[in-house]
Amino acid sequence: MMLAGFRSSLALLAVLAAMPAGRAQLVLPQKGETLPSFEVATIKPSSKDLGRSFHVSIWENDNSYRTENTTLRDLIRAAFDAHSAAQITGGSDALLDARWDINAKIGDDDWAHLKTLSPEEQNRAIALMLQSLLADRFGLKVHVETRELPVFNLVVGKGGAKLQASVAPEAPAASSGASGMHGPAGGAAAKTPSRDVSTHVSHDEGRMTASYATPEDLATMLGRQPEVDGRTVIDATGLTGKYNWTLEWRRLSMNAADSDTTLPSLFSALKEQLGLSLESGKGPVQIVVVDAIGAPTAN
Repeated sequence: MMLAGFRSSLALLAVLAAMPAGRAQLVLPQKGETLPSFEVATIKPSSKDLGRSFHVSIWENDNSYRTENTTLRDLIRAAFDAHSAAQITGGSDALLDARWDINAKIGDDDWAHLKTLSPEEQNRAIALMLQSLLADRFGLKVHVETRELPVFNLVVGKGGAKLQASVAPEAPAASSGASGMHGPAGGAAAKTPSRDVSTHVSHDEGRMTASYATPEDLATMLGRQPEVDGRTVIDATGLTGKYNWTLEWRRLSMNAADSDTTLPSLFSALKEQLGLSLESGKGPVQIVVVDAIGAPTAN
């Protein structure tokens, strides 16, 4: 996945955008900004007959943006980078919970331009393209409010964080006496690794792996889990580096007596495996209020 750098097998893939530390800001157009758009998009209702009734995904590959069996509500969340279900309100539940398959193409010129941007700028551009698609094809109209809501603050536990610091690869060793296009010593520059967070959820277990990612990325993905009950998770760790981690937990929906897994709950796993905790609190949260939404126009 070249643009967002995030994969998900059963959970919605969050399109991450640059946000001030500790705040769950939405991706919104700047004043006077024209929304970028996909070159073409095909939208079809998902069919359970295709065996995808429990498969939900959003991903970018090459110059396409595709979804399978994804609710309109989750598409709106992705378009605005809403970190929790509580950040989307209004609209018809019947419409917002309907599932769709989308295959959208990014124009060649736009794709070439995207590849020149930073990962954060790429993610923001993709989110704005999705906002444009939802407005054009589903008639989505929204306004944004800020409300005081229950949140979870992601903090470092008493024993300290157990995240493994990521190390960028070193540049290849210089060839003896070489010079030329790569510099005086002939060594190639080290390639900056891309961040990657993957969440895989099975019948009774969850597993999240990450490389070159931030605690803010972790907070975002935690906000997607049912264990946090729709609350926004805010990164309050104060950690500013890039990290690798693996987090494994027993899913909330599983009764321990009915499961073979010995994994801890999500909250316990955070403490034991990553040295982090989720603390209840209240804070200002941006809310997307759906004013209008409808069935998509014809392809």
